Amino acid sequence: MMIVCWKLILPLAFVCAALAQDKFYFSVSPEDVSAPAGSAAVLRCAVSEARGISYGWTYNGRPVAASSRRQIQHVDAESQLRIGRLDRVRDQGEVACTATNTSSGFSLTSRTAVVQVQWLSESADVELHTPESPEEVVDGEDVVLACTVDGSGDIRVDWFRNGERVTRNSHVSFGGAGALGGPGPGRRQLHLRGASPRDNGVYRCSATSVAGTVSTGRSFALAVPGPAGEKWPLIQVPPQDTVARRGDAVRLDCSYRDASFTEWYFKDTGPLKNASRFNILENGSLLLTNVGRQDEGPYACVGIREDAELPQKYTAQLTLAYLEEFSSASFDPELSSDHLHIIPENAPFHMTCKPPRGVPQPKVKWLDPEGQPISDSGPLRVEETRLYLESASSKESSGNYTCVAENLAGIRSETVRLLVSTPPTITKDPVSMVVGEDEPAVLTCHFSGMAYPVTTVRWRKDGKTLRDDANHIHIEPSNGTLKINSVVSSDRGEYVCLVNTTGFNPIHSKPAQIQVKEKLKFTPQPVNKKMELGSVSKVNCKAQGSTVPTIHWLKEGGLPSHVSVHNGTLVFNGVKSSDKGRYTCVANNAQGTINATITIDVHVTPKFIVLPKNPSEAVEGYSVMIDCAAEGDPKPTIHWDKNSVMMNDLGNQRFVVLENGSLLIHEAHLSDQGNYGCTAGNSGGFKRAEVSLFVRSAEGYIPDGPDSEINADSMMTKTVVITLGAAAAYMFLVVGLMVWCRCRRRRRKQNYLAQETAEGTSALLGKGDNVDTACAANGDAELGERSKRLSKASSKQNGHAHTNGHARSDGENTAQSQSSNHSKKSKTSYDALSFARADLQNLMLLGNGEMGEVYLAQAKGLGNSTAPVQDGTENSSNFGVVMVKALNQTRNEASLLEFRRQIDLFQRVNHPNIVSLLGLCREQDPHYMLLQYSDWGDLKQFLLASREKSSRKSPQSPQPPQPPKPAPLTFAQIVSLANQAAQALEHLSNLRLVHKDIAARNCLIASGLRLKISLSGLCKDTYKREYFEYKNQTMPLRWLPHEAVFEDDFSAKSDVYSYGVLVWEILTQAEFPFHRKTDNDVVSSLQNHELHWKIPKNCTPAMTALLGRCWADSPRDRPTFSQIVLAISEMKVDTEM
Repeated sequence: MMIVCWKLILPLAFVCAALAQDKFYFSVSPEDVSAPAGSAAVLRCAVSEARGISYGWTYNGRPVAASSRRQIQHVDAESQLRIGRLDRVRDQGEVACTATNTSSGFSLTSRTAVVQVQWLSESADVELHTPESPEEVVDGEDVVLACTVDGSGDIRVDWFRNGERVTRNSHVSFGGAGALGGPGPGRRQLHLRGASPRDNGVYRCSATSVAGTVSTGRSFALAVPGPAGEKWPLIQVPPQDTVARRGDAVRLDCSYRDASFTEWYFKDTGPLKNASRFNILENGSLLLTNVGRQDEGPYACVGIREDAELPQKYTAQLTLAYLEEFSSASFDPELSSDHLHIIPENAPFHMTCKPPRGVPQPKVKWLDPEGQPISDSGPLRVEETRLYLESASSKESSGNYTCVAENLAGIRSETVRLLVSTPPTITKDPVSMVVGEDEPAVLTCHFSGMAYPVTTVRWRKDGKTLRDDANHIHIEPSNGTLKINSVVSSDRGEYVCLVNTTGFNPIHSKPAQIQVKEKLKFTPQPVNKKMELGSVSKVNCKAQGSTVPTIHWLKEGGLPSHVSVHNGTLVFNGVKSSDKGRYTCVANNAQGTINATITIDVHVTPKFIVLPKNPSEAVEGYSVMIDCAAEGDPKPTIHWDKNSVMMNDLGNQRFVVLENGSLLIHEAHLSDQGNYGCTAGNSGGFKRAEVSLFVRSAEGYIPDGPDSEINADSMMTKTVVITLGAAAAYMFLVVGLMVWCRCRRRRRKQNYLAQETAEGTSALLGKGDNVDTACAANGDAELGERSKRLSKASSKQNGHAHTNGHARSDGENTAQSQSSNHSKKSKTSYDALSFARADLQNLMLLGNGEMGEVYLAQAKGLGNSTAPVQDGTENSSNFGVVMVKALNQTRNEASLLEFRRQIDLFQRVNHPNIVSLLGLCREQDPHYMLLQYSDWGDLKQFLLASREKSSRKSPQSPQPPQPPKPAPLTFAQIVSLANQAAQALEHLSNLRLVHKDIAARNCLIASGLRLKISLSGLCKDTYKREYFEYKNQTMPLRWLPHEAVFEDDFSAKSDVYSYGVLVWEILTQAEFPFHRKTDNDVVSSLQNHELHWKIPKNCTPAMTALLGRCWADSPRDRPTFSQIVLAISEMKVDTEM
């Protein structure tokens, strides 16, 4: 009974599940499209539940078949119909999307979208509408001209008489509405009321719509005879618009009746006289010889009669014929770089050839592989400019097809190589094999089909596609052979080859197995070990091979009784001093025997036998002893530190470390109070104990030595407090009086200030500026003093780079230092950098960074340290333009640490290609950091400006005055900039410093093409596009390697990677890296090691090789900056590049 129930329930469950999936709806429906002919269009659709759904498209009720012109793609759970180039005949209509449940067959159709292709005829012609013929035109009667143009949508028509725009007035009006105005489709009318000879001339019209603009194809010469009794010059043969080839002779005919004489004018010059280039014939025609570009333009033929009121004028346009070259965009679908187009056998093919621009309009024809014109009928035919092939044949249809465009200027042609592909077949599957470890292996996949690159072979291992990495696995492109250079155990698995011919679905072979016969080896190799006396310790020894090996341990004299071996692991049950020595692990199986010898050392971790009393107390002027003793094997050494600073660095002879480790302080001072640490260490480890020392003041005691002034000040605390209290009261009184006096003076001057003119106010402000400038008269002396203090602080800080004879670790010298390292710096190093905030003038916002705003400012007294201010004032050289970085996020620990990191970075460097730290403003929030700036600004804006067709856009924030547009960089100049950047970064790496954000936006460029490494970091607005927030951290994603993004591992090698991107930016004139990829795409590609850089065309082989090494996946494979500098110095630069 239960079996019967299950048989009924299971089918019912499947039906219910299928019905549940049918409750989907269109979350994205195709939208109406209205676009000009020749442009691209994309229609999208998606359903609420995309699992198990297949999409289809219909055009005017017929299913759409994917082709090179109409492509159906699936992107992010939605279906897209992409039309490469809209055609007003084939693409006008209604489009709908169909979604089908593949399980139930249920289908749903979206709303219908209308595709409107906007178009405009090739020319606009002027015709006489009223009266019916030119002979019926008489003086005083109305004349109506019509502009004939076909197209879709709203069309605007403009009228011109002898090249001058015609405007509406009481005598002139316009008729016809929209594209269908006037007596016929596509006509606009010009109405001349009571036409007279004054209206005579050549009339032209132009038409404009969303599809473009077309000019006159056929003009009209209006000839209204004079009134009865008057004789006016009447045109008989009006000049005609002419297209001529360069160097030809051109004749412009013009003849009047009743004209005393005829004159010719060219543009605004004339009348023309007979000369070498112009010749006026007896019949009034104008002959031009050897026409060139300078002869293009309007020519006016003027008929003059002495007794007529006005002369008559008719114009003609002379245009030189030209024909441009074909481009890849001239073809639909677009041509590839090799002009090869592959289509599957028996499939239809069509390609549109759009003629290149030219005058007159070129004619297009197609030639077959034999060089013969293709007719407009048959299985291979030409429809207008489109080549159409009904069914491709591998033998008959393959070949070179040529599109030819021809006009008066000449002939242009472009060849398309058409290759018809045939389906492949696998003739022999790969064979399974057993391969020894470290031996080569070869898998072959024999197939019949077309050669590479039409047919390609890929391999899959255990369902995953293999990549050719050259070092380990190589796939031969010509025949698809898989070569494994040195087999490892991970190569064991199932291999399948996939043969893919363009135009057909891939076919795959039967699977082949690779079995790996492993070598006998240790996994891993045993290593030396240190063990604690009396502890229980283990030493592992593991090995593997084709069969499970047997493992045992040996020692000279045999293993002690308290040592045992369990499954290859050496176990010490209570380590003894006698256990020191050399031990050998031996592994053997049928393949042979291997061994590995290690050294075991026994030690005793330091232990304190006498701990310092905590807290300890001392009396000022008396000696004090802080006890500390430790034991261990080997005997530990004792080191003391005060407030985390090693005692050896204090340089004070009053402190003595005794042989037993105790610290003796002779004649304790109040400044000796603090936290003292005793550290005992040996090869077994370290132990540390801390004690707080308090020093009591001794009345009347005045110590000798460098701290005497501090202690004397301490003893006078009470006196100072009383004095300061009295001074403060006096100052409050004085300030109050000053405020009262200022308010009174302000009221008295209100009337005077109200009468001041704008000119007077400006003069007053100018006077104030002069006062400020005068106050900076001693700026050079102040700058010299500042340089001395900076030099002294820098040397003092570098003097602390070694402690107790041992170099500090990299972490202490890089941005990764902990806050304790910052506490070790003396206050004087920052005091030497102090800069008065009031000496910063004219702050101008550059943008916003992670820490706060970034400004440009004029800094008083720094005229010789950075770009000088050129304002024409007397002391402008005493002011320099500096970059000011503000720290607004003072409560954000990350921002605070980064601010300190940048201070340390630019304070420690001394290199002509790295900006210098000029000052700090720390007296109030926000803190300011002052850095050098240059006269040409940042490198990225310079590179954008140097483009031939500059697309430079100023940032949203204010910028300094831009220099004149520079010429594009030569390759020699590019190498020079790359060399300067490499030398600067070599200096950074030698100091064990990491920049983290090397890019063109963070480099400065000065006159003479001098480059300086800086760090503006405008990641919030100006260069926001170039940064990406990943794991709550803003980073320059496209400039960083894998380890920096995903492991937060910044080093000199990550700077090398970023340096490669900087050189790439210089080569490409500040192109945006991977501009076709989104940030998420870049993250995915970088994570999968699939991000491949494209080398610019103007790059030499030596530079290409260098950039490839800089972008290596593994940091170990990247060069050092010293190697980069050497490689650039050896480059041979072609000065003509």
